[in-house]
Amino acid sequence: MDFYTFKIGVMEATGLDRDALHIYVGISVYLLSLLLFRSMIKNYSFRSFIALVLVTSVALLGEYLDNRQTINELGVSGLGNAELKESIHDIVNTCLWPYVIFALSKWTKIFHSTTKAKPMIKRQRTMDY
Repeated sequence: MDFYTFKIGVMEATGLDRDALHIYVGISVYLLSLLLFRSMIKNYSFRSFIALVLVTSVALLGEYLDNRQTINELGVSGLGNAELKESIHDIVNTCLWPYVIFALSKWTKIFHSTTKAKPMIKRQRTMDY
């Protein structure tokens, strides 16, 4: 089974159109890689950067697989303007929201805790008095 047939089968099974499928794949790869690398990479900033690299790699691999026949026969220069625009559109759809989530978590405090936890020792002492 080739990649195109697999992609069409997933679209029919899920009821998603092509653009929505790219968005879901990008967010899923990002969040799953954050979870899977949690035990191996303790630094969240580095872990989220690795997740972005994976999302970008999956997007590029998907576009290669979409255009593999043309690239194998004619090379990259064989892709026309329409194919290139469609590939760029797909890469942006796949990568946009993971990059937005990364930027929000890195440069804002939107995902930070709103209350600061007190250490257990201080809590115990205040309870004794």
